[in-house]
Amino acid sequence: MQFSYKALDQNQAVIVGVIDASDEREAARLIREKNLQPLTVTPREDEQGGLRKKLSREDITISLFELTTMLESGVSIAEALQSLHEADSHPQLRRFYKSASEQLQRGSSFGNALRAADLKLPAYFIQLVEAGEASGQLGATMRRGVEQMEYDLAVVNELRNALIYPAILVLSGLSAVALIFIFVVPKFANLMDGKQELPMLATAVLSTGLWLNENFYWVAALVVVLAVMAAMQFAKPAVRQVLLDKLAGFPVFGRWLAESDIARWSSVMAAMLASHIELTKALDLARSSVKNTRRSKALLSALNAVQSGGTLSKALQDNQILNTTAYNLIRAGEKTGRLAEMLQAVAKIYENSGKNRMKRLLLMIEPLAIVFIGIAVGVIILGLIQAITSVNDVAI
Repeated sequence: MQFSYKALDQNQAVIVGVIDASDEREAARLIREKNLQPLTVTPREDEQGGLRKKLSREDITISLFELTTMLESGVSIAEALQSLHEADSHPQLRRFYKSASEQLQRGSSFGNALRAADLKLPAYFIQLVEAGEASGQLGATMRRGVEQMEYDLAVVNELRNALIYPAILVLSGLSAVALIFIFVVPKFANLMDGKQELPMLATAVLSTGLWLNENFYWVAALVVVLAVMAAMQFAKPAVRQVLLDKLAGFPVFGRWLAESDIARWSSVMAAMLASHIELTKALDLARSSVKNTRRSKALLSALNAVQSGGTLSKALQDNQILNTTAYNLIRAGEKTGRLAEMLQAVAKIYENSGKNRMKRLLLMIEPLAIVFIGIAVGVIILGLIQAITSVNDVAI
């Protein structure tokens, strides 16, 4: 198991670290063997059977950023892996760094260690690492890979954060409508007991409110079950893929998904070409970063065209993947030998366009949600007013 410790070195400076040992006594002995005087030795929380934090994409990206920074600073890969094994806070990452360090000692490559790891890294990152090892520029190629991972993470976080307010707005509105139906409408149930025939809207509102009130626990249980089932289904990649493909057909949202998809693809292509990965291999790997099935098939057709001797710009244009500006930039990059830079420019164009479109989409969602909730509440109130006025023979 692992222990966290604080110790004093020969200069009386406080050293903080992590060490593997069978118990606290052995941990203290190993610390003294490092010419350190242990002050505190405590088992790590995740080694004591407590709740372990799930390893997130953000944890992986931050840790790989630390590794990249060490390599660019001139630290050897073996020393960097050992350092992160001792310092990283997540047990899964510590196990990975320990395993990678052992594999390097046996003569394997860091790329092979990444392939064997259960970190769910994007394929392009492993390819960049292998290209860096082959060229002797591991730090630089890993930097491109980490920056791409940071970009992917930023896109997801930006969308999630942007949807928080509209989601709260919609849920609050639906909750308000449900509360009115369950607790307010039944107060007027006695209006249905009279001999006066009520208007259709009034009858529908009162009947719905009474039914929801009488079956409240069953309805609540059904909502919970449906929510759990929806979450379980959405966790399946195949279901998410079908949903994304369906959303791609929506006028505004679909266009935003397309621009986000192309920006990510262009950025991955730029990173791999800048690391001197062969064009067809880069095309094949970058295709895995695309979320839309139709676009992925179009990129496969483009790959086949390039493998047959065609240019990238013509292959993309024949399959109608990008816009005219992007084709011109890629064509210029092919002529000048600066294809990676031009693809990065394409990524920036689509990224900015996607951000602007997402802002417009959110600006549409908020007023539509308010209008929908207002109409729902208005219909309920109108139904109640009709019921009251009908019973009292008051014209409205």
